[in-house]
Amino acid sequence: MSGERKYSGKQILTFLLKLLFVGGLLYFLVQKGFISLKDTRRAFTQWDKLLPAVIAMGANAFLGALRWQWLLKAQGIELKWGRTLQLTFVGNFFNIALPGAVSGDFVKAFYVGKETQGRKSRAFGTILFDRVAGLSALAIVSAGALSIGFNDFKGTTLLHGLRFVISAAAVMVILFYSYLFLVREHHDPLLYLFRSFEKRISKAGSLTRIYESIRHYHDHRWVVIKVLVLSIFIHIVVGWSCMNFAQALGDQNIPSLATYVVVPLGLLVTAIPIMPAGVGTGHAAFLYLFQLMGSQRGADVFTLLALFNLCVGAVGGLVYLRFRTQEPEGIPSPS
Repeated sequence: MSGERKYSGKQILTFLLKLLFVGGLLYFLVQKGFISLKDTRRAFTQWDKLLPAVIAMGANAFLGALRWQWLLKAQGIELKWGRTLQLTFVGNFFNIALPGAVSGDFVKAFYVGKETQGRKSRAFGTILFDRVAGLSALAIVSAGALSIGFNDFKGTTLLHGLRFVISAAAVMVILFYSYLFLVREHHDPLLYLFRSFEKRISKAGSLTRIYESIRHYHDHRWVVIKVLVLSIFIHIVVGWSCMNFAQALGDQNIPSLATYVVVPLGLLVTAIPIMPAGVGTGHAAFLYLFQLMGSQRGADVFTLLALFNLCVGAVGGLVYLRFRTQEPEGIPSPS
């Protein structure tokens, strides 16, 4: 992961196709009036709505680092709080700078692996479980909001369009954690398959070690519960911030409960690494989902959300530059 990174013709072509797709999508949304630069500029004058949302989202970055530190400690990996926070911001930078290439997850694992010799697979396991916990919380928040407001949503396009997707996501979450907590190591068919595969192909051993690191949380249920609760809180804050963004954009009648149904689903779409901060695909997803609850400002809400994430990534870039200065050897480069 050191030295200059060279890109093949296929990688360059893939990036250009993604850029063309996203550019065309954004052009279409602007031409149709679904992205309003006027309303977005107006939002920056509504500081009573915008500032609390930005502060809350900023606090989420620190809560995300705390969540990861809990997972690291459960694996016996001791990182100081300041270091965990630094690596979290560096990961955010790489998620923005190189979506789909050298993601922030791999970079975080690289750094932790350097500092905890022989525990690289465990480090990557914590990062993978952190992602799983975040995605699980998205499904839980969306399904919970839908369940609480089920009677109010009856007969609406929101319920008709999303109930099967949300139900399927909730079932997958239940199955995953049931498997993790109830299936013991010596009865785990997946672990047996990984180990059998490793015997045939020795290089597959790293996959076995990563799976074992995830299985490690079978014996740390309280940590998993804490991580899930914190993840749910983080996404509730994101939903609340998106409501504030919508109100800053002039949509004063946005339904609060429905927002908690659709925002998590929109964030799931942005997890697909096409462009930095989910630009383009996130706009389309938020537009469609917000329209289901009667709002036309979904794409603009995502614009504000993407701008915030880009700013967080920029802060991570400054932290990364400090890393490059202090640790010049063997450090991954985004160029």
